[in-house]
Amino acid sequence: MDKIAIVGASGQVGRTVLDILGEKGVEADFFLFASQKSEGKTLYIKSKPYKVNALSEDIFLQNYNYVLMCTREDISKKYVPRLAGNGTIVIDFSAQFRKQYPLIVPQINYADISGNIICNPNCATTGAVMALFRINNYIGLKSVYISTYQSLSGAGKLALDERYEKNSKNLKKLDYVIDNNLIPYIGNKDENNFCVEEKKIIYETKKILHNDKLFVMAQTVRVPIDVCHGISIFFETQEKCTKSQIKQRIINTPNVKYVECAMPLLAKGQDDVLVSGLRQYDERHFAMFVVIDNLRKGAAQNGVEILIKLIGR
Repeated sequence: MDKIAIVGASGQVGRTVLDILGEKGVEADFFLFASQKSEGKTLYIKSKPYKVNALSEDIFLQNYNYVLMCTREDISKKYVPRLAGNGTIVIDFSAQFRKQYPLIVPQINYADISGNIICNPNCATTGAVMALFRINNYIGLKSVYISTYQSLSGAGKLALDERYEKNSKNLKKLDYVIDNNLIPYIGNKDENNFCVEEKKIIYETKKILHNDKLFVMAQTVRVPIDVCHGISIFFETQEKCTKSQIKQRIINTPNVKYVECAMPLLAKGQDDVLVSGLRQYDERHFAMFVVIDNLRKGAAQNGVEILIKLIGR
């Protein structure tokens, strides 16, 4: 039986990974790791209890078949190369290695997997490319303009704890009060005012879709909801086409559903990406609205889907 370690098991994404492993009936010898403050906690995979161990250099003493790294970039940077060097296949949920190694959404580019390090994309990117990839493959995309409305869970538990904070002096995670507000950037900004999240979406969209010539512009916004990201997409096609042709490509995509009104309340807890509001400006210009559960489909589900395919392989 495979030995599988989940690092960062006590975090939001890590706990969602455990839930999905149980739901999917993945059978393995599981080992759970997290920071020292979570050491000794008991977490469950399909009602079976597992003790959380403190992450340390001792992880290299075991030979795991797979490791799911639900961690920050600095933790992944320290552990992922050594684990992979020992022969372990690592699925990394952080942004640390996305430019160097395969960046995978299984429904789109599973064939890109090679080597022992596999990267999970940005959660907003996953929603966007799931809605776009059959349009890109069968009609062609020339340009894409993406505006995201991202929930607080994407910034972690500290951001969720600041959901209703009124005093900016008490903030530890967010730069500004988010209650009855929104923040028009996510992550540090460069000299041209592009923030980290926007640069991730621009790069990752082109890489996953295998379209280096695609023009991508992004605007990312943090909004005061707990879970699910909304994504407004305006796109230009290479070929002239109709709204019905675009919609057909969308509804033929695995794990993408076209609904009357895509909203966070409908997407929460779902494995599917929801799409609505398809509009046509002319024969090449279209728009749509996409919603994804960022913790589930955007992060945990995608990583577990990669794992299941690897185990089956």
